[in-house]
Amino acid sequence: MDTKKKNYLRVSAILIGGIVLSWLVVVSKPAPKPEGHEQPPPHLADVMPVIQESYAITVSSQGTVTPKTAIDITAQVGGEVVSVGEHFAAGGFFEAGEELLRLDPRDYDIALAKAEGALAEARKVLAQETGQALQARREWRDLGDQAANDLFLRKPQLSAAKASVTAAEAGVAQARLNLERTKIKLPFTGRVVSVDANLGQYINTGTKLGSVFASDTMEVRLPLSAEELGLLNLQAGKKLHDLKPLEVSLYFRAGQDLWEWKANVVRVEANVDVKSRLFYLVAEIDSNPKIPSKDGKPVNQRPILPGTFVEALIVSNPHDNVVVLPRSALYQSDQVLVLDEKNRLRLQQVSVLQMDSETLVVKGLENGQQVLAQQPNYMDLGAVYTPVPVAAVEKES
Repeated sequence: MDTKKKNYLRVSAILIGGIVLSWLVVVSKPAPKPEGHEQPPPHLADVMPVIQESYAITVSSQGTVTPKTAIDITAQVGGEVVSVGEHFAAGGFFEAGEELLRLDPRDYDIALAKAEGALAEARKVLAQETGQALQARREWRDLGDQAANDLFLRKPQLSAAKASVTAAEAGVAQARLNLERTKIKLPFTGRVVSVDANLGQYINTGTKLGSVFASDTMEVRLPLSAEELGLLNLQAGKKLHDLKPLEVSLYFRAGQDLWEWKANVVRVEANVDVKSRLFYLVAEIDSNPKIPSKDGKPVNQRPILPGTFVEALIVSNPHDNVVVLPRSALYQSDQVLVLDEKNRLRLQQVSVLQMDSETLVVKGLENGQQVLAQQPNYMDLGAVYTPVPVAAVEKES
């Protein structure tokens, strides 16, 4: 073969070998596997079931303690002060019926003696007139006439004698009352605020002797707005003051100590404050109750003094069909997020009764609904969410 032909055969062999090699590479390459579309992760929602219940709401207020009974002592008779009780001093405690002051009783002893003498004389005259009237009736009967003259039978004289006895008895009663009034006493246990009379001082009728208050029961006026008053669910009768008593806890901080007293709301005042538009509830405090101690024996709690400024927590009557949720469940101001029967996310309008930093109390939800405990990371109204149950709200005992 000549050189040209050899070169031709060599080039042809190289081309054929390249083609065969390329074909082998293509044929031996693994076929690509089909890949499906990756599914997006599901939307998750922390939900809690709606459980309607009866729930008491706590409303806060504040006020100043005042005595339920506070009076000025005034003299009902005149006279010199001859005795002053050891407890009749500013700040002193006294018992019911304890003698605080005594006025000179001698003038009233004399007046009583005179009144008793007048009564004895009136009774003597009545006895005489009774005898004379009986004698006149016998004389008239002896005359045999059926009709009798009232004057002849001494009926007017007998009536006048009876009236004189009645008046004399009233005079004795008045003299004894005046004598009793020389001893200044009060029908309640209390405390003296101020003293305006002292030993040796002459007192006229109507003179102020001092100021006192009853220490057994105190009051505190608690201002509330119309909204707060509605939260208390007063359950009043036909009249607003005819209400079921509400429990109140009163607090006063003295240094590091926190004092507490229990009270009861007993009435709503008749007027609304025209400037502030506030209602006033009145709570009564038993300032000397017996409370159990650690060993089970009753002891007196710390007395509460007039003028003490206290914080108040009023417990309402229970509200029916309310739902307690975490504060994070509230969306905007009056809505919550719920999942419907197909787990689609939607908004639900509610009526917010009360909320604080942790708890939300609402109406407008039905038993069994799924409420989101908090707003999800991905918000898509109408989208399907996967519910993740969470624990219910723990309520304060």
